[in-house]
Amino acid sequence: MRKQGRSRAFAIGIWAIAAVLLAAAVILGYAFLGSIGETTRAILLAFAGGAVLASLADTLMPKAYEDGGPFVAFATATGFLTAFLLAER
Repeated sequence: MRKQGRSRAFAIGIWAIAAVLLAAAVILGYAFLGSIGETTRAILLAFAGGAVLASLADTLMPKAYEDGGPFVAFATATGFLTAFLLAER
């Protein structure tokens, strides 16, 4: 945002608003979806995980690969494997 000419206060304000909205979404989501079944929860979590991966692949990974080279792909795969193995414990 700063590179596009926005002020520091604007950038911090936008991120603060995003944080408040996300916190409200978590609270509302828990209130309305806290008692859903395991299958529905798994589907929603898989969708959310896919959205995060898509966002990373579209926005961050090209720049990381440009700056870090081929090692970035290995580090990314290792990170996902580690997270998966830890979640299975």
